[in-house]
Amino acid sequence: MAAPRLRRTRIVCISDTHNCSVGLPKGDVLVHAGDLTNQGSYSELSKTVRWLEAADFEAKIVIAGNHDLTLDSAFYNDHGPSFHNQNPQSPEACLSLLTASPSITYLSHASATIRLASPAGPHTEFTVFGSPYSPRHGLWAFSYDAPQDPAGGLTALWERIPLATDVVVTHTPPRTHRDETDEHRAAGCEALRRALWR
Repeated sequence: MAAPRLRRTRIVCISDTHNCSVGLPKGDVLVHAGDLTNQGSYSELSKTVRWLEAADFEAKIVIAGNHDLTLDSAFYNDHGPSFHNQNPQSPEACLSLLTASPSITYLSHASATIRLASPAGPHTEFTVFGSPYSPRHGLWAFSYDAPQDPAGGLTALWERIPLATDVVVTHTPPRTHRDETDEHRAAGCEALRRALWR
């Protein structure tokens, strides 16, 4: 029996580009883990979506971050004037820039199956879960109050990550996983860490 043909898949992950169109290394899958913009205006998102669409990757997976204000419509409806008082934005129009893109898979606390088809080799398939949520640090979008007890169990938010997930993309890191602040404290989410280790 012949061994199955394998395909190496290179995933390039970026985040916090805040309106910058940075040079990207070659890869098969591009992941943008949030903070595409400074404040989530339509013009900021439009520019960033055009840049992502032009990037040469077979698949592009995008989540929002806390600075992508208009993509969290509940937050924007409550706090949008604090950021865009003179130029109110339409959360629906901003969101449609991502959801209507033919080359971007936009995830907002949801899963998708990504299928890559190499003309010269085997097909690759994986399930990805993407979430924009992060513990509250000031007045920003997609924020939640972290459990007071760091040894506490899973929160309902992170229990929704399907067990059969191959790749998890979040805007916040799990606690103690590359989350050290300038003050040398762990700023990641313990509940997310526990969810990933179950």
